[in-house]
Amino acid sequence: MNADASLAGPARPRFDAKASRTVTRYRLVLFLAAVPVLVAGCITLTDEPRALVQRDDGSVAVQSLHCGVGDTRAPTRAPAEALDPQAIRLVTWNLHKQQDAGWQRDLTTFAAGRDLVLLQEIVLDAPLRDVIADAGLRWVMASSFLYDARDIGVLTAARTAPLATCTQRVVEPVLRLPKSTVITWFALRGDVATLAVVNVHAVNFALTLGAYRAQFDAVVAALAEHRGPLVLAGDFNTWTDARSAVVKDAAARLGLVEVAFDDDRRRVFFGHQVDRIYVRGLERIASSAIPVTSSDHNPVAATLRVAR
Repeated sequence: MNADASLAGPARPRFDAKASRTVTRYRLVLFLAAVPVLVAGCITLTDEPRALVQRDDGSVAVQSLHCGVGDTRAPTRAPAEALDPQAIRLVTWNLHKQQDAGWQRDLTTFAAGRDLVLLQEIVLDAPLRDVIADAGLRWVMASSFLYDARDIGVLTAARTAPLATCTQRVVEPVLRLPKSTVITWFALRGDVATLAVVNVHAVNFALTLGAYRAQFDAVVAALAEHRGPLVLAGDFNTWTDARSAVVKDAAARLGLVEVAFDDDRRRVFFGHQVDRIYVRGLERIASSAIPVTSSDHNPVAATLRVAR
């Protein structure tokens, strides 16, 4: 917790000096990179956070699924589908909007045999949906915005249908495009506890830590009453020490520990790791990061089991 957290009155956004220097250097580059996208396409920001949920028949329902404070999402009856608590196979990957050659081949490989596939910065198009369907997975998505009528955001696919889903959204200060989080709850075979899975694409460039901290504060608030196992994973954009401190603080409040990698091949941005997995009530069986050329991020995988 920050040293000034106990002071009276609302907290002021902390100025991240290192982030400011980095933004000054790269802001123009980012803007120039974004100009073709902004000019060539039509970006739509919805008034309400937009969630897309795959139905049993394969059709898609568009909903607003707000996260309440202290959500627990316990099942009201024994679910027909549940994850194996002895081996939960997870992969998280920023797909870079499917702009890089070979992403379909690699995603097909990484999704095979996985129970949970957490994707960030995806375009919900037919090729992506086909890969997920061929892997036998069901999916839910938190849409950040629409570009040429196609949803872009974060998507969680799973071998079993979730018990419940909610989404969160925060506007990124520099480019004014939202970043999203999707939270899903899953039943565990032979266990009354539920597994909560948080898939986050964090705010990227900002001159202060205000929006960045608010995004993780919202995750903590939503899961404050959840007592079961918990996974927090995705692209955290922890490219400064100050950002890493925000994430570590949120993890500490939820009782999370970071999954370690014996051979750490995660992609590094500005000297920092950004793709991370945090867990609570789960033990690591195996973990790995796989070098690829099909995105600017390397996918990060882990096999976990519920701690007894």
